[in-house]
Amino acid sequence: MKKFKKRIIFENATAFKLEYLDGKDLKEKEFTSYKSMEQFHNRQTDFMYLDLHRYAFVDKKWHRFIKLRSPFVFQQEIDFINRIFNENVEVENPQNIKSEELNHQK
Repeated sequence: MKKFKKRIIFENATAFKLEYLDGKDLKEKEFTSYKSMEQFHNRQTDFMYLDLHRYAFVDKKWHRFIKLRSPFVFQQEIDFINRIFNENVEVENPQNIKSEELNHQK
């Protein structure tokens, strides 16, 4: 018989974590709410800041997630999402990756 995976319910998250690069240093910061994490992210104006991964703590486990711009996802965005989840980040120049992400969002 087929075993079903338990659905992760984002609203049940009790904590959030943001991994980011500050210059060449990999840092992480935990938050008590998604709103506070997004406020922290939006206040970062330093060009050497680059957000990498977002995590939600649900059912005693950290789950990685991304924020979508729209509820409708097209093929090129699916490819971008797959690349984000499957790549290992080794950054020489964080500014190049940031400009690539901005170009994708246009």
